[in-house]
Amino acid sequence: MYCPACGVRAKEGALACASCALIFSKWKPKAPPPARGSAVVRLDAPVVRSPAAWGALVAGAVVLFALRDWFRGAFFFLDGVSLAVHEAGHVVFGLLGSRFVMMAGGTALQLAMPLAFALDFRRRGQPRSSAACVAWVGQNLLNVGRYAADARAQQLPLVGGGEHDWTYLLEVVGLLRRDAEVGAAFDFAGCLLIAWAALSVWERTRALRHPSFLEK
Repeated sequence: MYCPACGVRAKEGALACASCALIFSKWKPKAPPPARGSAVVRLDAPVVRSPAAWGALVAGAVVLFALRDWFRGAFFFLDGVSLAVHEAGHVVFGLLGSRFVMMAGGTALQLAMPLAFALDFRRRGQPRSSAACVAWVGQNLLNVGRYAADARAQQLPLVGGGEHDWTYLLEVVGLLRRDAEVGAAFDFAGCLLIAWAALSVWERTRALRHPSFLEK
């Protein structure tokens, strides 16, 4: 056998090269250079976003906002997970001893959990998976919006028949009479995130096919 690094003949069964001290088990062949004229496309490279794309983002958010009552139930399969995380948030934040923090903790953890996944996927260089988790944050915001808008009417069924989170929270901050507006604000924020996630996936897929859309 010959050393793959320096080419010196080595004894059969040798663990390292006697000439360059290369440990054979740790040697990895170098990747061949790209063909001339080809481009190396990094999945996590930034995408060049045009003004038209920002306009499409806002337009998409407005359309989703108009259809939010239907869209809220489109990801019903995530609601059970989000509800479990929401209830866990009350327990976790309740350890801090503040009733306001405990009541807000359900919503806080419900939003923080998919956001943490989104950030982790981004760190790993998986932007499309990150965008999917951002859409999950947006879907959670739609549910938070419906919950907040119900603060005065209190028509939504509550787990265990407990106290309505947003009735208490909005009453404390003096916005109970504005529950519909607060709910609409959460709804639009959720629609904006979902539209951004969809645009990000579309741009990423397009950029992988046409590398000129990626920043150098």
